[in-house]
Amino acid sequence: MAKKEFVNPNNSVGHIEKNDIRPIPLNEREGSPKSLTPMWIGSNTNYVVFLNGVLVVSLGLSFVESILAVLIGNLLGCAVLGMASIMGPRTGTSGIATSRAPFGAAGAYIPIIVSTISVLGWFSINSIVATEGLMELFKLSGLGDIPGLLWICLFAVLALEIILALYGHATILAAEKWLAIILAVVFIGMLFFAIPMMDWSWPNTVDVSLGTSKPGMWLVAMGIIFSYPISWTNFASDYSRYLPPETSWKKIAVCAGGGQFIALTFAEIVGVLFAVALGGSMDDPISQLAGVLPTWYLVPFLIVVMLGCVATNVPNGYTASLGLIAMRLPLDRVKSVFVIAACTLVFRIATLLYGQFFELYQSWLTYIIIWSCPWVAIVVVDYFMRRGNYDGQSLMTWGSKGIYWYKGGIFWAGLIAWIAGVVISILFTNSTLYVSPLVMNFLGGADISFEVGCISGGLIYWLLARNHPTFKEARNLTIE
Repeated sequence: MAKKEFVNPNNSVGHIEKNDIRPIPLNEREGSPKSLTPMWIGSNTNYVVFLNGVLVVSLGLSFVESILAVLIGNLLGCAVLGMASIMGPRTGTSGIATSRAPFGAAGAYIPIIVSTISVLGWFSINSIVATEGLMELFKLSGLGDIPGLLWICLFAVLALEIILALYGHATILAAEKWLAIILAVVFIGMLFFAIPMMDWSWPNTVDVSLGTSKPGMWLVAMGIIFSYPISWTNFASDYSRYLPPETSWKKIAVCAGGGQFIALTFAEIVGVLFAVALGGSMDDPISQLAGVLPTWYLVPFLIVVMLGCVATNVPNGYTASLGLIAMRLPLDRVKSVFVIAACTLVFRIATLLYGQFFELYQSWLTYIIIWSCPWVAIVVVDYFMRRGNYDGQSLMTWGSKGIYWYKGGIFWAGLIAWIAGVVISILFTNSTLYVSPLVMNFLGGADISFEVGCISGGLIYWLLARNHPTFKEARNLTIE
């Protein structure tokens, strides 16, 4: 007799997920780490990722240097994403709610608020490409003169994203799996048009007279590539929390990080090829596509661009809603999704009307690195210091009855380490957001903010926290 497939009444495909940030009950845990791979491929094979490759070439790197920046940046960034996924099965809660262990229940408000703002920003930036792609489709079909076309497209994209975010975890995983296949096929098709126009000897055109050395600019580019997977770390565990608690952390890290590495590397290399074919840069993320793609291919490609951006944005909306709940607002998950939809409208309108995409996008990636690198290092170090043992119910407890209340609700080791890591990251930043004199005067413009952010945040946390009794108590916890 065939084994009957388990159907979770609170989290199944085509039904609105009933769970929020409370630990997933053990009788609802199922699946294997392999289920994470298609999810991370689907949510990261998209046009915004493709534009990362374009951005790297526009910084003046040669073709070979651009490919190396893509490979190394993704190898490092996706490894961190994989490690940020391992807490889910052990806590049963969302990634950002896990901050309550190393920061304290009250102290975690700071990274939770910053994370929610970050996700709202991503939700808006990614929507620019989807909205403009839909507008371009209307224009190609001869309907570009429709009154209020911008607003129609904006609300259509937002509605599709919110619907999928409402359905939640199981539906998102299923949708991402099928979108991964469609997106991969369309991106492969792009190569047939870009490769014949390629200059394989594309040179390095970095202007060293501006104070940035060629190795320094390569590190800037590699940091941009690295920052994209890092931007997902604050909600990586949202998608592993339904796995059984005994699931191997190594398999989770490999399946999540590996899936994202495949998607990002593939899409960004296509972006590098496309940028070189166009002569080194793209001022507009949509309209210049016609310079390489024929109209008969451009139309289906724009449809896929919109779907891909939606696929990327759905996890943002889902996680932002969990962030509001983690702030202890009186909302259930469905209501919080609608609140996020209302909030993101402000972001989207501002970015569509006043934002220059590439400038805004590059600045946002820098902002993500500055706060995310110290945070994820602290959370990962904390995981191993407590040997992966958490009291899931105490993560939900407010007040001195919870073991993560510490002193006054704050675990100062985590908060101090995070603030120090952010400050140190800023000191080693070279970006459109901020250029550190230290970097320009002594490092040839080399941006090493992510390296020092991760190392300093994790190391300072370990030094300050290593003798605290919470870790001895954690090691004695029994995880069922």
